[in-house]
Amino acid sequence: MNDFKTEPVLTKAAGKTPLQKTMLVVCEGKNTEVDYFDKFHIPGITIVPVGTGLSTTALVQKVESIKTHELKRKKLKKFDEIWVVFDKDDNKDFEEAIQLAVSLKYKVAYSNQAFEYWFILHFDDHQGGAMSRTDYAEKINEHLKPYGVVYDSKSKHVSDDMFDVLMAFLQDAYDRASRLLAGKKKQRTEYKESITTVHRIIHSIKGTITTAEKRKAKEKEDSIAKAQNMLM
Repeated sequence: MNDFKTEPVLTKAAGKTPLQKTMLVVCEGKNTEVDYFDKFHIPGITIVPVGTGLSTTALVQKVESIKTHELKRKKLKKFDEIWVVFDKDDNKDFEEAIQLAVSLKYKVAYSNQAFEYWFILHFDDHQGGAMSRTDYAEKINEHLKPYGVVYDSKSKHVSDDMFDVLMAFLQDAYDRASRLLAGKKKQRTEYKESITTVHRIIHSIKGTITTAEKRKAKEKEDSIAKAQNMLM
């Protein structure tokens, strides 16, 4: 399958120099999340995804030792950003783990119930109500079927072809996840299913913003250009 989109080069707002950033992404899953983040190839950005098989508080408490190991293994001096990626599943310490990560200055991409909810948002404008994670794979495959792609819920691997399809609908997923989080924050239910904040790490990786934010930026740019033309 051909790529749907070409990865953009992220640049600093005031110039054309590509960003230089190294990100440690400590994941609950050993396959899905690691496969997914490992497939992002952005000039100037190094992503080191690590699957642990741990979740919530246990995962957060393991980050420092993982960081030390990966710095040595990759021969790096530091990580510019440290992310923890984990799910609610049936864990009772979900919110506690988020607060612990924040207190330790880690960035958090959480999902309730599970990471695959982020995949669903690429295709389905889900409104954030309850959805059992046991239904995720079937729903994902319903959407992938027209593209001849399958998500194997047993191996939980993300193939190159599946990643390409997801990238084609990334903006939709970003808009939906951003809207859901904003709505749930107003209701003070930002940790309740169904929710995912994976879009936050996507913003850090790709510089993605919402369609509404893009429109406002374009309007501002056009306004500035019009004012400059009037002065000429």
